[in-house]
Amino acid sequence: MRTRFYERTAYHLSDQPVPSCFMRLDEVFDQRFSTFEEAYNDPCVVMAESLCGRMADVELYAFLIEDARKRHTVDPKAEEKAAILTRSFWVGYLGAGRALLDVGAATLAGVYGLSLTPTTITFGSGDFWQQLAASQPNVHRRYHPLRLFFTEFLRWTSESAHRIPPILVIEAQFGRYAPRDNRLRFYDEPTFTLAEMSNDTLHARWIDPLALHDRWKPQFMLLCEKLAVDLEQALERPRR
Repeated sequence: MRTRFYERTAYHLSDQPVPSCFMRLDEVFDQRFSTFEEAYNDPCVVMAESLCGRMADVELYAFLIEDARKRHTVDPKAEEKAAILTRSFWVGYLGAGRALLDVGAATLAGVYGLSLTPTTITFGSGDFWQQLAASQPNVHRRYHPLRLFFTEFLRWTSESAHRIPPILVIEAQFGRYAPRDNRLRFYDEPTFTLAEMSNDTLHARWIDPLALHDRWKPQFMLLCEKLAVDLEQALERPRR
């Protein structure tokens, strides 16, 4: 019985295709379950829908950021609106990405029975990685190459105050009618605090948030693909 868990996520509301790893996983569910009750009482289905939902959220916010640039091109206040919306949607994007990583860590903790407190079930926790390596060394090796990506993304979520400059700072540095490219970019490296942003930042490194999404999306998808494999294997193991 197909659970169609992906239809209860933002993928159902957009034109974005459902990632193949989730479609494949539902085929496995189709072979494993015969009733809705059986499927919905299995933690693997719960984990799959949560994982898919958070990946859909990441793609949704990326779409909203891109759409904000196109939607207001002929508006008299286009530059200002695009800059405001980009900042708001980027905060949502970071939250969605953080939630996806947390669901990923929770999925591994649940599938492999890691004994961790809720606050340490995160890819940013050394305790999480140590316990995963000790109890599941092969699984640890599969996920370890993603740690650089996890570190970079989690830094963005914790340093957003120093990386997302207020529009006031942009106008002070580049002029009241700064070009759109300047208005939409954020600091690539936080070399100063929020209190120091009024200082000269002309030589700071800037980056377009959509360029970050282009860099991060393949890593998010790789994480989902790996986790889908773990969920498939969990279904094959004998029930205790």
